[in-house]
Amino acid sequence: MTVKFVSPFVDKIQKTVMIVLNTHIPRPPSPWFEQLWALSSYHVCADGGANRLYDATYPSLEYIPELIRGDLDSIKPDVQTYYQQHDKCQVDKDLCQQANDLDKALQICEGYDRVVVYGAFGGRFDQEMASVHALYKWGPKFNHQLFLYNDENCAFLLPPNTLCEIDVTCYDTHIPKDGMGEGPTCGLLPLGVPCESITTTGFKWDLHGDTPLIFGDFISSSNRAMEPMVTVRASHPIVFTAELTKADGRTV
Repeated sequence: MTVKFVSPFVDKIQKTVMIVLNTHIPRPPSPWFEQLWALSSYHVCADGGANRLYDATYPSLEYIPELIRGDLDSIKPDVQTYYQQHDKCQVDKDLCQQANDLDKALQICEGYDRVVVYGAFGGRFDQEMASVHALYKWGPKFNHQLFLYNDENCAFLLPPNTLCEIDVTCYDTHIPKDGMGEGPTCGLLPLGVPCESITTTGFKWDLHGDTPLIFGDFISSSNRAMEPMVTVRASHPIVFTAELTKADGRTV
């Protein structure tokens, strides 16, 4: 079995939904946020994510979400009123305490080819881990086309016992002159369980199946993509991480 991962900044054809979490969005929004918003056909604010979107984009009408969902304990009343004035935006209150706001947002994403989550990093550490947890819980439902972003990082889950082909926009010294994307610095992290065996190609420091990845022993962080496509086959799930790089060769 093979699963292919292509950057949303390159493959803009897939039907994509964007989820905005309750973490800081710069004003004006970064090029990463703008691109993810533009390539997505549906936009969901997870509860307090609506506050962040409002603070970063008001009064622009370009950034009106189609849905705000969660238990609504974080959204400010004036923000909720503002978005409800737009027919495009629906507000859905879900009081279930067995699911967090990201879970509640993901519940309505069935039918989409790809999900991008903005604001997954840079806030409280426990919320960052909740975002990573969502990769394990929800990734299989979207054929692992579930991507976590902030303005500096991207992460997604590589399923076990699967040939994972990852197209890397920025590799070695190659940076698209007029583009932006993931890489070249990347990592392979065995979160949850040790990875007993992993084989890779296309990295500066490839792994050949004889070195387990185990926290407290050895992990492959700060690796580097050297080719436009890298491959990974692992015995256990691996979180693939990559820096984000702009055409000027620098992260935002």
